[in-house]
Amino acid sequence: MEAHGDRNWLRGDPAWWGMQRTHNVPVIRNSEMYFPSGMATPTFEHRFGWARQRMRPLAWPILKPVAWSPFFLISSIFPLIFTGRTPDDQIVSGVLFIISWILLIVPVSNARNAQPTSSDAFIILPIDWILLAIGGVLFLAHIFYSLMLGWAAYAVFWIAFIRSIKMISEVFSIPPARIILPIHRSSWDSGKLSDDWQVYSEIWNRGKIASAPMGEGEMVLYGFSRANMDYISLSYICKFGFVQDCLFEGHKFSGDIMRVIGGLQFISPNTEWPIGLIVSDEEE
Repeated sequence: MEAHGDRNWLRGDPAWWGMQRTHNVPVIRNSEMYFPSGMATPTFEHRFGWARQRMRPLAWPILKPVAWSPFFLISSIFPLIFTGRTPDDQIVSGVLFIISWILLIVPVSNARNAQPTSSDAFIILPIDWILLAIGGVLFLAHIFYSLMLGWAAYAVFWIAFIRSIKMISEVFSIPPARIILPIHRSSWDSGKLSDDWQVYSEIWNRGKIASAPMGEGEMVLYGFSRANMDYISLSYICKFGFVQDCLFEGHKFSGDIMRVIGGLQFISPNTEWPIGLIVSDEEE
């Protein structure tokens, strides 16, 4: 989900937004918020501070398969209405039904898992698992009691599908991004974090270092390395486990997020960004 190559690693691949690859992505895009005052950000001349790293927009890996999903869900009912036109109507119907949900669930899961620092909990994906389970129970019940329960199950599956699409749309409402700071690993001390944070590691390491509950999701501090440099990232993880830009207009938890970010200003940005990662705005 990250842009390949140093030049676009932070700002993102221009092709993601329909730009020519020779163009530079602006340092601030529509609805993105600037960093709080007093929080250092890098420039081509002064390469210290926090920087936003944009990730690949979710529309790329998700929209096409999800758009095909309702076609297969609708098609799954045809063998049961126009019977006798397939080798086994129920098997064909079942296969089409399973394909429809695979096209919905698998791309969403893969897109989330490709995001660094995202959650890998399958059950919190933006899928209406409860209605899906109710539909499954009704489907099994129709075998023993009444065929009408089968049609009720189909209706419930459609409601679950529509509600799942709405959940996915909610994830789409805020683009994926995190903010990153290069550090010397020896300088990190989790003991300086406020009481908002649950600490998993007192020292810097690769992986989850600390998290803070935030509305329906959480803020996560995460350590990682790239090209012999060590970094710490701050991400907002929504209730569905996706990374969302924590500095974005309209975020319903912006007030709390800004408060938590403000508490991180004790971190001294004493490590320079590699010059290859910082794009000169004069080139734009």
